[in-house]
Amino acid sequence: MNAVQSRRLAQEVDDTFRRAAVGGMFYFVAWLVVGGFGGAFTAEPALSWVLATTFLVLALARWRFHPPREADANKRLRWIYAMWTIVTASGALWGAVFFWSMRDPMFEPTRVASLLATLGLATAFAHTFAFRLGWAAFGIVLLYLPGLLILWGDDRNQSTALVATIYLVYVYLSLLRSHADYQRRLDVDQDLRDQRDLFARQSRVDPLTDLANRRHFAEVLSGATRKARSDGSPLSLLLLDIDHFKAINDQHGHAVGDGVIGAIAARLQLAFPHAGELAARIGGEEFGVVMEGQRGALAASRAESFREALAARPLLVDGLALEVTISIGWADFDATVHGEVDGLYRAADRALYRAKHEGRNCVCGDLQGHTSSAPPRALPETPPDYVGSERGNI
Repeated sequence: MNAVQSRRLAQEVDDTFRRAAVGGMFYFVAWLVVGGFGGAFTAEPALSWVLATTFLVLALARWRFHPPREADANKRLRWIYAMWTIVTASGALWGAVFFWSMRDPMFEPTRVASLLATLGLATAFAHTFAFRLGWAAFGIVLLYLPGLLILWGDDRNQSTALVATIYLVYVYLSLLRSHADYQRRLDVDQDLRDQRDLFARQSRVDPLTDLANRRHFAEVLSGATRKARSDGSPLSLLLLDIDHFKAINDQHGHAVGDGVIGAIAARLQLAFPHAGELAARIGGEEFGVVMEGQRGALAASRAESFREALAARPLLVDGLALEVTISIGWADFDATVHGEVDGLYRAADRALYRAKHEGRNCVCGDLQGHTSSAPPRALPETPPDYVGSERGNI
């Protein structure tokens, strides 16, 4: 069962429980009226009270039989089948009452009430339990057909039988319409859910590279920093910047420049695929990698491996083999030194600035307490509106 089917099943379970929980008491009340005013509790007290008790038990079973909490499709299906058994049993039992009331002269004073109750219960069945067409049609037949056969067998009730038959056709057509409406509602809900998921994804993903965008990067880094402060777990940050990116744009055009960014992003995804690692495009030709649960030494080693692999293998973009290098700065979070997320970002940014000034195509770590000629930058919150950063062009 795929995700869409699982969600539709979960919705059906919820709708079935909510609608079934209140309907069972109507059978109980209808029998008290038909049986009470029809003299059944006097003439057949044992059977009458057994029927009343059974209707009450079935009504309480609907109310008390809660769906499974686990998101398990098999358990949900078993629950639906069990609930439909309860619902169908109520309809079948009322069908027996309807048959009895139409057949036994004792119920002469309440036959109209019995017929009206049956029409109402059949209508409710069609509108309330239209989720599963076959089950609902079967339940209506059990509820309606026994008494209808008695009506057709009585020459004095032919007109009533004809009207009741016409109404049964109406109930079935209503069931078809309700089933179609319910399926359309599920389709609309799924479309809205798909749109919501798409918008949520677009708010987190950079459209050019399919990496996390700057906003999502900032949220993840902030959360990882809070976690590292609270429990002391390791956290490292890499900032990466493509070397001489302006020259690539000037020589080959922005389309090739975008291709270079996309190709490096693809390599980043392959190089940092593990849980707790988030690769992101944070602006122009600059990338970031959040590495939760990893110390700086390991982060620096993996950054160096990525740099070496990129330098050793040219990028193929629009039929061009481009030798592209990258500068990387890294910082290992220390709550006493960095304080909050901005401190960690500034540390990695200083390290990246050092890598640029020390010849590019290298990996540098932050020297705690180091003062750079470049002003430290706070973690940006919104994407820039330029292609290349100033640092990338120095």
